[in-house]
Amino acid sequence: MTVDGRYRLVSSLARGWSGEVWLARDVELDREVVLKRPVLRDAADSERAWAEARALARFSHPHVVTLYHAVRASRPRGGLSWLVMEHAPGGSLEGCPAMSPVVAARIGAQIAGALAALHAEGIVHCDVKPGNVVLTGDGTAKLTDFGAAYRVGGSDTLTPNGAVSYTPDYAAPEVVRGRPEPKSDVFSLGATLHTVLIGHPSDTPHLPTAGDADARPSRTLDAGDADARPSRTLDADGGPLREVLAAMLRRNPADRPDATEIRRLLEAAVTKPAPRPPSIPWTIP
Repeated sequence: MTVDGRYRLVSSLARGWSGEVWLARDVELDREVVLKRPVLRDAADSERAWAEARALARFSHPHVVTLYHAVRASRPRGGLSWLVMEHAPGGSLEGCPAMSPVVAARIGAQIAGALAALHAEGIVHCDVKPGNVVLTGDGTAKLTDFGAAYRVGGSDTLTPNGAVSYTPDYAAPEVVRGRPEPKSDVFSLGATLHTVLIGHPSDTPHLPTAGDADARPSRTLDAGDADARPSRTLDADGGPLREVLAAMLRRNPADRPDATEIRRLLEAAVTKPAPRPPSIPWTIP
């Protein structure tokens, strides 16, 4: 099957409640791309999909997946048919084995840089999680999926009157309450890094798989969940990242560093010089 006369579908990467994702070949430019087709149940879904496309198109950042093209459906109303995006052959962090603190810090610093750029533009990503962080062939981390992104200081998604949604294992308490802010992304990034350090979400006993990364919808907000949700414990030995993760996962957003500071802290955490061994005085036998 070929989309828009130039994108030849190669293999299915994921399929879930919100749509499907395919690896494809751009036959005109002879390169691999990713095609995402959202499920459009109504006009609100269609507008939300276009909002995601516009949000992605707004940014040019080395750690945000590049949007190449948005294919408009030929049917009446001209709904969005496909998003054509940069292919990250390393796949997402969803279901990846536990990684070292050094690797996790490098990935985290890159995504924190992307979040800082988003926040400077007045946007909260609102759904940072392993499945939304992908790796290029050389291991560069990139943030993707802006379907839940929010304007800072407002109560709407990038789509007017959009409903707040979140992924339970990674949502900050204030997101659950319906009040996302930039530091909500810091919490979610901290939860993501904690997950990749131990190989699975700390509150989930089984290891997720890449195939079901989008298999369930994010929960609808229930304000009563916010205070009932247990604090995420740092049950893994994060090594040099332990203190940084503890700061990122503070329940009160006012107590968390912002994304710019988190990038600095993560970079510093793995570049600190090793402690000098204690000096032993010479003795003459």
